[in-house]
Amino acid sequence: MLELYEGLDYDPVGLARQAESFLDETEELYRRELGKALRDRVGVELERAGPQDVSRLWRAPEFDRGFPANEALPALRATLAGMGIDLAGQRNVIVDMDARAGKHPRAFCAPVRVPQRVILVVLPQGGQDDYHALFHEAGHAEHFAHTAADLPAEARVLGDNGVTEGFAFLLEHLIANPAWLAARLSFPRADEYLHFIALSKLCYLRRYCAKLLYEIELHRGVPLADLPERYAELLTLGVGVPYPASDYLEDVDGGFYCTCYLRAWAFEAQLTGYLKRRYGVGWFADRKAGSLVRELWNLGQSLRADKLLDEVCGEQIDLAVLADEARQALSL
Repeated sequence: MLELYEGLDYDPVGLARQAESFLDETEELYRRELGKALRDRVGVELERAGPQDVSRLWRAPEFDRGFPANEALPALRATLAGMGIDLAGQRNVIVDMDARAGKHPRAFCAPVRVPQRVILVVLPQGGQDDYHALFHEAGHAEHFAHTAADLPAEARVLGDNGVTEGFAFLLEHLIANPAWLAARLSFPRADEYLHFIALSKLCYLRRYCAKLLYEIELHRGVPLADLPERYAELLTLGVGVPYPASDYLEDVDGGFYCTCYLRAWAFEAQLTGYLKRRYGVGWFADRKAGSLVRELWNLGQSLRADKLLDEVCGEQIDLAVLADEARQALSL
C-alpha cells in the first residue's frame, strides 16, 4: 500500500513523523487536562478510566442548552450572510429540512452533481453535537456548490479530500471561536465550553495521529499476529486510556483517509490564522474574507491541501501549529 504513494506530493510517512512529534509535544498537557476533566466531570480517575468514560466525557450534555435547535439554521444563514452568501438564494444548494420517518437526525451533505446540485440534509435537534455536524456539512456543501463548473470531473468530485475536509472544519470550528459565539448565540459559560472543546479536539487529533502510526505499520506488512497488540498500544498512547485490541482491522480508513483529517485540521488552523491576521478575529463577518474563501472554494479540489495552503499564505501543512493551538487554548 505505501508504494502507491511514492512520487506523490503527499507523503504519509512524512506526516507520520509529524504525528509522532505531535504526540510527544502534547503528552504531558493532554494527560493533565484529561485527568482533571475525567475527575471533575465523570468522577473517574484517569488511571481507572476506559474508552467508555472518555466517550461519556465528550457528550457533555450540560452545554447543550447553549445550542438551541431553533437557532441552528438561523445561525448558519447569518454566518454565511456575513461572508456574502445568501443560503436561501443559492439555487444549486437544496436544504432538506423535512421531517420524515426514518430520517437520520445528523446533518450530512450529498453532492449529487457538483456544482449544479448539492443537498444539505438537516433535521435540527439542538445541542453542541448537532451544531458541529451542521456547520461541518455546510462547509462541504458550500465548497462543492462554489466549485467551478468548467473544472474536469477529477477536480470537482475527486482530488485531495483533505481540501474539502479542511473547508468543512473552517465552518465547524467557528463554534469554538469566542467572537462567533458572542455574535451568533447567547452562550453561557463560554470560557468553560471553549476549554472543553479544545481538549476534545486534542483528543481527536491524538487519536488520529495514533491511527496513522498504526496504519503505517499495518500496510508495511507487520505480521497479522502482532497487529492487535500494536493497535491497542498505539491507540492507548493516543487517547490516554487502555484501548481494546478488538478493532485492529475494523478501525482502519481506506486509502489512508485518516491523513485527510489530520492534514485538514492543520490546513484549517493555518488558514484560519491567516484570515484572522488579515481580517481580524471576526473574519467570518467580513465580506472581503468571504470573497477570498469563495475564490478558494471555486478551485474545487484541483490542488492538494498542501499546495493550496502554500498558494494562499506561503506555509506548509504543519501539525506543530495544532500543538501550539492546543497549548494556548488549554492554558486559559
